[in-house]
Amino acid sequence: MYKTFILFTLFVCELCTAAPSDQKAENEYLLQQAKYFLSSDPIQTLQILDANLDLAQLTQPQHILWHMINTRASTNTNQLARAGTSIEYLLSHPTRPFFLKKRVAILRMVGIWLRKSSYFKEAELTFQCALKQPSSSVQRIGLTISSAIIARRQEHYRRAKTLYLEALDIAKKLDKKSAVATITNNLGVLALDNGNLEQANAYFRLALAGHQLQGKKPGHINSGINLLFVFLLQKQFVNYQRLYEPIAQLVNDLPDKPKRIYLFWVNSTYKFEQGEKINQATKEQLISQFYQLESRGLKALIKQHLASRLNLSVTLPAKVPNKVFTAPWFDTVKSCTW
Repeated sequence: MYKTFILFTLFVCELCTAAPSDQKAENEYLLQQAKYFLSSDPIQTLQILDANLDLAQLTQPQHILWHMINTRASTNTNQLARAGTSIEYLLSHPTRPFFLKKRVAILRMVGIWLRKSSYFKEAELTFQCALKQPSSSVQRIGLTISSAIIARRQEHYRRAKTLYLEALDIAKKLDKKSAVATITNNLGVLALDNGNLEQANAYFRLALAGHQLQGKKPGHINSGINLLFVFLLQKQFVNYQRLYEPIAQLVNDLPDKPKRIYLFWVNSTYKFEQGEKINQATKEQLISQFYQLESRGLKALIKQHLASRLNLSVTLPAKVPNKVFTAPWFDTVKSCTW
């Protein structure tokens, strides 16, 4: 009986030592699953992070990965406060081996978050720091795209186009179809900024086809609404009708309010062009939601092309002044001494 007790005790101890290993493996699987959905369905990513993972049970590298994934998914879905919490954690531990290994990817995410938060100077500084680090060609594509977006937001259109074409050349050589789709969509936006509807149409078609093939839902939505916008301006109403329903379904499935507002403006103008009268309640809703759009550039396009057709008076916000970002953790990025 004594031997039986010893054997039972050893068996229980084996279970005790195996449990943490099993938990680590399960957490790693869930993190990889969350990472898998980043591009195609970032909302699903956040659901996995919140519902299935306990930060207290993660190893240090897993903890950092959780915050990296959370930063990207939250920024992609415009949950900037949530992303900011993870960014502060990541930049507060800049000497950890896992951080150093991933610093280019982290710096790009920080730069995107700063840009979306209207800290343009700090965003550009972050991208420049990232480009100084050892990086792959794919990472350089992303950093160049990010710098081009800042140039466009500051209305430096020529510089933006040069940067986009530079990134497009690398992406094509590497056969990175997802990057090509993103870049062509952004080139379409630049063409739309400059009133070149034919060129914008061609770029958005390429972008839409690329995002569809890659299964990238956010990119699919962006290029789809942009193409609907151009179809409307070109009075290609048959093409508009064919594309609207699938894009509207995608927008309804993704809780991204700015995209819903953008589509609401485009489709309300389409209905007006088809002879439907826009009632007062809808007009008030359009005006109210105009000010909830995040991009000044998009607001400018809507004011110029859509509000004028609907005879609605909206005011374009003043250009965002050069805000200064002063969080202590940003000193690490400014020094850029890795």
